[in-house]
Amino acid sequence: MKSFKLALPTLAVAGLVLAGCPADDAPPGSDSSTGEDSTTTAGPTTTPPPTTTGEDTTEGTTVMPTTTVGETEDTESSTTGPEVGPYVFDDTAFEDYLQVDRMGFPAINTGLNLLGDKDAYNMATPDDDANLVFLPNILDSFETLHIGAPMMQTADNTGLDDDLITLGLAPCDWDPSGPGDDCVEQGGPFAIPDTLKIALDQPAGFPNGRELNAPVMDLILAVLLLDLNAHAITTFLDLDGDMVPGPSLNPLENDVPFDTEFPYLAPAHQ
Repeated sequence: MKSFKLALPTLAVAGLVLAGCPADDAPPGSDSSTGEDSTTTAGPTTTPPPTTTGEDTTEGTTVMPTTTVGETEDTESSTTGPEVGPYVFDDTAFEDYLQVDRMGFPAINTGLNLLGDKDAYNMATPDDDANLVFLPNILDSFETLHIGAPMMQTADNTGLDDDLITLGLAPCDWDPSGPGDDCVEQGGPFAIPDTLKIALDQPAGFPNGRELNAPVMDLILAVLLLDLNAHAITTFLDLDGDMVPGPSLNPLENDVPFDTEFPYLAPAHQ
């Protein structure tokens, strides 16, 4: 909040002193406010009462208007404390906050915690992941994606494996005890623990770090669904297999281009 301070101009103070405050030791009858020789003045001198309207109504005396309480002048003297910067930071202690979300490797809570408590996952930590707290949820989610939800599988609810096979694609094996490429072994390093990994001795680009324009979901879906011994991780980016991106499962670029300067993100839609 801005502090307000009553300011009286120096000239106003001087004017009031000269108008109505003669010195205590001045001789009787002397007129110290006119500057004339008082010995030539006959009779007593009557000083008009000071004005209260702010106008100059006293002859020979200049009365300066005073500042009304509540008004301020735009001067350096009106600042009584340090200036407040443009940013105000909350100093609440860390332990007073409640964690309600986390994001490491994209889409883990979305795709590999299909039947589990998503709020509990969001409030957990990578230590919980490493202790395999959510492994049952991950196994159930792999089964749901590939052949349908456990205990609910019917001829019309077979997950995505039959669709992949129809497209000529080989799915990974969702069952760790089954034959073929194991989906858990393939996707496990990305999901457990749920962190965004980076190796400085490896080429940059998702899943080794993440660029703004990385086609994250098409790559993740390949890890979760396809046998990567038979297909490239970029299969869903190049469905016709001509080695040129597109057609793809998801758009290859934003509807609004990225900016060329930091922070690079396009303006939000209104």
